[in-house]
Amino acid sequence: MSVYDETELLHELSNIVSGAPLNLVYLKECESTNIECMKQAVHNTIVIADSQSAGRGRRGKKWHSPVAQNIYCSIGLNKTIKAEYLGLISLQVAVCIVNVLRQKGYTEAGLKWPNDILCQGKKLGGILIETKVLATDSFYLVIGFGLNVNLDDSDLQQIDQPAIGLNNMSDRIADRQELISAICSQILQDVMVFDLHLIDSLVNSFNQLDQLHGKQVLVKTVDEEISGIHLGILPTGHIQVQTSRGVESFAAAEISLRGL
Repeated sequence: MSVYDETELLHELSNIVSGAPLNLVYLKECESTNIECMKQAVHNTIVIADSQSAGRGRRGKKWHSPVAQNIYCSIGLNKTIKAEYLGLISLQVAVCIVNVLRQKGYTEAGLKWPNDILCQGKKLGGILIETKVLATDSFYLVIGFGLNVNLDDSDLQQIDQPAIGLNNMSDRIADRQELISAICSQILQDVMVFDLHLIDSLVNSFNQLDQLHGKQVLVKTVDEEISGIHLGILPTGHIQVQTSRGVESFAAAEISLRGL
C-alpha cells in the first residue's frame, strides 16, 4: 500500500485543530507511536508511522505492525478533566472510530468494552491511552490507536487472537490517508469538547455500538472467572454484568472480557 502524503495530511488536519498549531510527526518506522507522542509532550500533536517495532495494546500485548499496511497513530492533547473520569476518554475515542468507519461504509464495525474495535466478532482495531499529569485535573493525553486496514493470511497467523482487516470487509481498497484524516479529526473534536454533561450521551452511544451488549460474557479477574449477561456500561465507564450473584460492576483495569 502507498505511504502517506505528509504535506496533504498536514493541510487536512490543520483545518480542524484549535488553540495551538498542529505538530504532525510522520515516521517511516518507530518503536511505537505512543512512545514518540509522549516524548513530544506538545498539545495538538499527531504521530503517524508506517511501521512499529514495538507496538503495544492493552495489558502490554504486542500489536502486529507490518509496513505501510495498517494505521498506527497517536494523538497528544492537553485535557482538563477529573481523574476519575479519565477512563471515559477511551470509550469516547472508540465511539469516534466506529462512527467514522460506519460513515465510510464499514457498517459491520462495532465495539467491545473497553477499547476494542470489532467486526464479525474479530479484532479490527484497538486503543491505548496513556497520561502524564500536568496539574490537578489537567493531563497530557496520548491517545494511541491501531486499525487493521490490509491483512493477508500470513499477517493473520501472527496475531494471537481472531483478527480481521478492512480488506476482509469490502472489495474496495481502503484509503489509509482518508481514514486517518477523518478519524483524527473526529477524535480531536469530540475529545476536546467532552465534559461531564456529555457522559449520558456517551454511555448510550457506546452501548448501542457494543457487540457484546445483552449477550453472555465471561469476566476474568485475577482470582476467578465469572459468566453472566453484559448489561451495558455505567456513567463511571465500568461494565455491569448480571451474574448468579446479582448485578456486579467491574472496572477495565481489573478484568478481561470475552463473549461466550
